[in-house]
Amino acid sequence: MDIKGTVGAFGTQSTTSAPMDIAAKLAANGPISIKGSVNPLIAKPALDLTATAHDIELTNLTPYSAKYAGYPITKGKLNVDLHYKLDNDQLNASNHTFIDQLTFGDHVQNDTATKLPVRLAISLLENSRGKIDVNLPVSGSLNNPEFSIGGLIWHAVLNLLQKAVTAPFSLIANAFGGNGEELGYVEFEPGLAKLTDANTSKLDTIVKALADKKSVRMDLIGRVDPAVDEPALRTGYVDRFVKQQKIKDVVGNGESVDLSTVNVD
Repeated sequence: MDIKGTVGAFGTQSTTSAPMDIAAKLAANGPISIKGSVNPLIAKPALDLTATAHDIELTNLTPYSAKYAGYPITKGKLNVDLHYKLDNDQLNASNHTFIDQLTFGDHVQNDTATKLPVRLAISLLENSRGKIDVNLPVSGSLNNPEFSIGGLIWHAVLNLLQKAVTAPFSLIANAFGGNGEELGYVEFEPGLAKLTDANTSKLDTIVKALADKKSVRMDLIGRVDPAVDEPALRTGYVDRFVKQQKIKDVVGNGESVDLSTVNVD
């Protein structure tokens, strides 16, 4: 590991934090940069740091992934852009994470692992090139006896996986310009089988998502609501007979006329 940089003066009587500027390169990993200010010696430690790390081997995180996700990581690279601020024992952090070619090994049975279908969640988050680009905010209190940065980050990851599995269409809407609309179903007008422009737009968004997530497959089912569809079908049935009669009155038998173009006063 090669580290170079500077850290300013700090101490138990300091009123300001010390500036920090560190660059490092881990073995078999890309560069790491940490900049900001820190004072760990005062009664309530303080820091305000921005860090970047590129081409980090995800296999280094296998202990966490096996514990919380139930799968060891066998392949993958990680790029992160982080901002961590600790003030009055409260940590607030943002983690912009870019993951490339995340690959899990065989499932590991343990009591701490999530019961969520992790592989499905990863398929929903990945694009067609095997890349995941997400932002994971985390926060916590140093007063919590179970405080752990690694644990916080993995809980944030699991929350993201849960959202992907339980609300996949919301994920698709946010990623592919769905404008926050519900993409889990397409609703027809009672008794009609014609798509509206809005519903066509929904389906276009779904098509984009499936084209970008080739490992994801979707099943479609249909349903009716007899309380509203049956009366509408009866009305439509009568309307068609009225239009057919008007066609007979206007153009006579044998003419080819599209019923949808006929208007009845």
